[in-house]
Amino acid sequence: MNTNSSGQRVKDFYNKNPFPGPYTASQVRDYGGQNRYVSFISRNIMNSSDVLDAGCGTGFITNYLAHTYPTKHFTGVDFSDSIDHADSVREKLNRPNLRFIKQDLTNFETQEKYDTIICQGVLHHIPDYRQTLARLKNLLIEGGTFIGGLYHPWGKILQKLIPIDYNTSTLEIDQENHPFELSFSRKEVIKMFAGYMLIESTPGILFNWRNGGLTTYIFKKKKEEKCLSG
Repeated sequence: MNTNSSGQRVKDFYNKNPFPGPYTASQVRDYGGQNRYVSFISRNIMNSSDVLDAGCGTGFITNYLAHTYPTKHFTGVDFSDSIDHADSVREKLNRPNLRFIKQDLTNFETQEKYDTIICQGVLHHIPDYRQTLARLKNLLIEGGTFIGGLYHPWGKILQKLIPIDYNTSTLEIDQENHPFELSFSRKEVIKMFAGYMLIESTPGILFNWRNGGLTTYIFKKKKEEKCLSG
C-alpha cells in the first residue's frame, strides 16, 4: 500500500467533504450536548487543563468544549481546509482559550504537553496510524487521558447488511464514500494502548452501527514507577 497516496486521498476527501460539516457560532452557544459522543467526551475532560483535539475537522467539538469550559486551554489540529471554518467560528465565539493549527498529524510536532488528547474518529482513516498514535502518545503527560474513537469490525459489517437512513448527507458521504478506513476490535484497541489503563468506553456495537460501530475509549496513561536507590 502506498500510504502517501492514501493519505493524500483522505486529505482531498475532507477538503471536498468537511466533517462534521459547517455550523454557526450561535449553534455552538445553543448546543446542549445531545450527541452521546460529545457528552461522553465532555464529561471526561472536566478535570483537564490542556486539551489537544487531534484531527478536529471543522472543529465543532473543539469549539463547543472551549465555549463550555472557558478556564481550560484547547488546541485543535487538522490537515484539511476544514480548520479554516473552525477558526472562523472560534473568532465569532471570542475564545482566547482555543487555537487551531493546520498541520498533518503524521508529522505534527510541538513542545507542548497535554493532560488530555482527543482523537475521535481519526486514526482509522490514517494509513500509518501506528506511527501517528506513537507521536500523539509522546505528547501526553504521565497520568494523562487519551480519548479515542475507532470503528469496530462488526459495526462495519452490520452497516453493509442493514439498510441505513442516515440523519445527514454529511454522515452518509463520510460512511459510504470514504477512500480509506480501518476498524479495530476491542482487544486490538487495548493492545494498541499497552501501558495504558482502559477506564470506560461507549456505546455498544449494536447501538451505533450507523456510525460503523464507532466506539469511544477512555484510556489513562500509567505513571512510570521510579526506583529508589539505596
